[in-house]
Amino acid sequence: MSHPQRSWSSLWKSRVAQWLHDVIPDEAVDGPQARYFRARQVQALLNLLPLIAVGNAVNTLVMCGVLWDRLPHLWLTVWGIAVTVALPIAFVWWRQLYTHGHRPVAVFGAGRQIVVQVFVFGAMWTVMPAMVFPHSDPSQALLIGTVVVGMICSGAFMLSPMVPAAWTFVLTLGAGGVVGLLRSDYATGHSLMLLLLVYSTVMFGVVFANGRTFMSRLRADSETDRQKQLIDLLLRDFEEHASDWLWEISPSGHLRHVSARLAESFGLPQRQLLQQPFLELLGHMSPPDDAAAAQALGRMTSCIRMGQPFRDLEMPVTVGHELRWWSMSAKPLHDDRGRAAGWRGVGSDITQNRQAREELARLANQDALTGLANRHRFSTELGRLGESHGQRQDPRPCALLFIDLDNFKNINDTFGHGVGDQLLRRVGVRLATCVADGDLLARLGGDEFALLTWRHAEAHEAAALAERLLLLLSEPYQCDEVRLESRTSIGVALAPRDGRDPQSLLQCADLALYAAKAAGRNTYRFFEVAMAETARSRVRLQQELGHALAAEQFTLHFQPQMKLDTGEVIGFEALVRWQHSERGLIGPGEFIPVAEETGQIVSLGNWVLREACRLATLWPEALRVAVNLSAVQFRSSSLIELVDEALAMSGLPPERLELEITESALIEDHDGAQATLMALRSRGVRVAMDDFGTGYSSLAYLRRFPLDKLKIDGMFVRSLDSDEDAQAVVTAIISLARALHLDTTAEGIETAEQLVMLKALGCDDVQGYLIARPMPSAEVAPYLTRIRGEGADAVHGTLGTPEGPRQGVTAR
Repeated sequence: MSHPQRSWSSLWKSRVAQWLHDVIPDEAVDGPQARYFRARQVQALLNLLPLIAVGNAVNTLVMCGVLWDRLPHLWLTVWGIAVTVALPIAFVWWRQLYTHGHRPVAVFGAGRQIVVQVFVFGAMWTVMPAMVFPHSDPSQALLIGTVVVGMICSGAFMLSPMVPAAWTFVLTLGAGGVVGLLRSDYATGHSLMLLLLVYSTVMFGVVFANGRTFMSRLRADSETDRQKQLIDLLLRDFEEHASDWLWEISPSGHLRHVSARLAESFGLPQRQLLQQPFLELLGHMSPPDDAAAAQALGRMTSCIRMGQPFRDLEMPVTVGHELRWWSMSAKPLHDDRGRAAGWRGVGSDITQNRQAREELARLANQDALTGLANRHRFSTELGRLGESHGQRQDPRPCALLFIDLDNFKNINDTFGHGVGDQLLRRVGVRLATCVADGDLLARLGGDEFALLTWRHAEAHEAAALAERLLLLLSEPYQCDEVRLESRTSIGVALAPRDGRDPQSLLQCADLALYAAKAAGRNTYRFFEVAMAETARSRVRLQQELGHALAAEQFTLHFQPQMKLDTGEVIGFEALVRWQHSERGLIGPGEFIPVAEETGQIVSLGNWVLREACRLATLWPEALRVAVNLSAVQFRSSSLIELVDEALAMSGLPPERLELEITESALIEDHDGAQATLMALRSRGVRVAMDDFGTGYSSLAYLRRFPLDKLKIDGMFVRSLDSDEDAQAVVTAIISLARALHLDTTAEGIETAEQLVMLKALGCDDVQGYLIARPMPSAEVAPYLTRIRGEGADAVHGTLGTPEGPRQGVTAR
């Protein structure tokens, strides 16, 4: 119940405060204007005070004459003189309550002083109804009542500009009347008292209404003066300093006056500007054969003839021999009878703004490096496919080619961004030579380009264009005395076959580009429906991979590594598998690339390292465990700490751990890689270079980096018995390893012939399906027991035969 009461009380207080603000000046609301408003109130009171003073003197003389025989002469004389001279004294006094001048202001406390004086004056008049009225005869009582009511009425109207003073006067005389009626013994006294109260209440309302009207007028006049001063100031400043100029023409179309700024803008003498019609002047200044100028002048002429205002009408003009751009705004003028009286407007020179806007528009749609269209321009143009799709059944046939340089990052990192930028500019120039009129070539960012063509919309035409682009971009480039060769991958999507809207077409072209890169790069691919399903599968796999890491759904399998000359198992390579909850065991070839793309390979690789070290402690002490490190994991600043932690937690001796890294991990950061290898070797951890021969294979870094082993990639091993080039490569790798005092391990042994050839070539260790398939950790101990019982027969290929497809042998 208390909450509604508080709300009602707050609402009532707010309403009363608003009413008082309507009639009483307040510094909190009106600011410095409050003193000016009070001065105007005092002036309004003084304007009527002489007339009220005359009426007051007449009333006083009448009262004294009628009551001369009923009251003591001295008392009546003193009262009459006091009441008569009170208003002249007030006139003199009130004139001192404000400063005279163009804008008078009231002195401090002027309102309160007037209220006090009005109360004193009213109290003197209250004596008559309060003291004399009860003992008067009917004729005298009627006179006193009439005078009192008249005084209430005249005082209220005279004092209404200052509402507190008027209310005080009405309340004082009204109170005196009530007291007199209460003391009288007239039968109608109570009725008269009720009428007096009603009349006084009505006068309160009338005073409030008059006072609010008076204050509203004061505030409105003050705001009008303020706006007029502001407008005068702005116009004066505008004429003196602004680059714009005002113009006003008569109904005949001639300028009424010409300011210095207007004459300067037109570049013509003032006399000529006044003599020639305004529209005719603009027509002579318009550039010939300019469609924009003719259109702007035509619109302006039409608006003036039809009496329609116009705003920000841009038109080109020739001032001297220079092309300028003006912005014109104007509205019609009317006289007091509503008839047309001409036009008034403003003109602005917007040449610089126009040039800046055009430059911004150019930059917003053009690639700063190559001068081709940029991504914004390309998206805008491609968006028209969606517009045409909304108007027709199918969009206009076209082909979208995504073009990506295959080795740009290596070039940029090796030769610097300056050379990389030159290469991009030269690529843009070559691409532009294959663009037909109406087609759009854009650089989307980095080394990505896009070609939207309507000329080669058919599949065979787009294929021919893609082949021509591949051939053209494969030719060498000369950049800062550096001869560069760059290859390109292209993805092609056709509209409306592959997509009827921009988003669909973009996705199809992107998937086609991804397929081209997956196919070995330096080629092109058209979009196929299967690509979309593959992409969706990869997205699902990414999501599931994150859950699998959190749920530890991975397990390790181990593939033995055997000493070739003795048949002794020297260790196992740890190969990760994903124990999927629905699909079962998933090989690394399916999920490792996804993990590398998403960065999840680091978390997965860290788990593999710790788990491999833990499980290796269950094997005989002579056996090593080989763990693959991704390039990202190897370059991590926390790798050494991770290795120390895995060894410490598992208790595995450092010399039993062998880390396998790829050539790319070493090449991208020579100094960092050397420091990491030195730190690992200092702890006793062995380091092997995996898949040797498939990368850069530089002798310089082989001599520089501290390594223990080279692993011959299975691609060469599988071709040993059928490819002489593969034999030559394997022979060279083994010879190189011997020269550098490095061990060699051949991966992917599948046949006894391969084993014999590797032994003949002098390979140290072997690994592959012929030896054993990757096995779960629980099968390692039984395998070791069995292999030791078979002895040297394993060397001659009797340990096993290839079973099924060779998936997951080189897991990462």
